[in-house]
Amino acid sequence: MEFNNIGYFQFDNLLRNRVPLILVMLDEVDLKSWYDSMVKMHIDNISLKCNPEEALKLILNKKLPNSFGVVVLDMNGEKSPTVVADLEKAGFTNAYYVKNGFVGITAERHQEN
Repeated sequence: MEFNNIGYFQFDNLLRNRVPLILVMLDEVDLKSWYDSMVKMHIDNISLKCNPEEALKLILNKKLPNSFGVVVLDMNGEKSPTVVADLEKAGFTNAYYVKNGFVGITAERHQEN
């Protein structure tokens, strides 16, 4: 499932361009320091904070089209691939996880700056 992951560049572009999606956060991560003004305007509105076991049910309850974008983020990238696999089994065609989680995109972000 290596093709279903995104890195910092893709993640950052999705958020900065306010692409319609659900951001599933499986762990507490602090995006406020990266996107201060966007947190209240956009990120808080698209975020779904939950554990991996309840993610699929909560997303299905939103009655989104199967083509709606879903990005799953955890702390280190260990839990997210399973959630994306469950979403794919449920018919979602635009589900991705953040490769190596928040730790990974933090490292990529520091390399860019």
